[in-house]
Amino acid sequence: MRALRFAPAALLVAAALACTATQAQTTYRWTDAKGNVHYTDSPPPTSAKDARTVGPPDPTAPRDLTKIPRVQPATPKIAAQPAPAVGPPPEPAIADVQKQLEQNREYLRKQRNAKTQKERAIRDAEQCTAWYKSLERVEAAEKQTGPKQPNAAELKDLAQTKAELQRNISALCTRP
Repeated sequence: MRALRFAPAALLVAAALACTATQAQTTYRWTDAKGNVHYTDSPPPTSAKDARTVGPPDPTAPRDLTKIPRVQPATPKIAAQPAPAVGPPPEPAIADVQKQLEQNREYLRKQRNAKTQKERAIRDAEQCTAWYKSLERVEAAEKQTGPKQPNAAELKDLAQTKAELQRNISALCTRP
């Protein structure tokens, strides 16, 4: 009974040893007389050409680094160009800087003037519209008849207002 209890553990140990034994097995590569390449677990015959082992290397064995093929790095195929100059950029002449500043100021002045002119034209158009409406009201008041007819003083005030509106309109506005 006791033997059966340890049987699975013994079986696992035996399997582990078998695996390590097969992993450490050496593989041989060799060429026969007809030029065919063979890979076997057993050593090649003595008549074999180019016989060598290709199995897993022994991790404790020293490596021969001279047999590792060297790969040359690829060289870029770029045309040789002169290196860019290093250092601060050249300083512009003071006269050039002042000229550029004056050009910038002139540009901004023109932009402001154009904006101001547009704003002034809008204000003038609004004012002219208001004056035309006022002139129409004055002319309508002068022509009133009946109980709302203006008296002499009111007609004098309307005439002065009409003259002033006409001067303003002729100075600033053109009738559509």
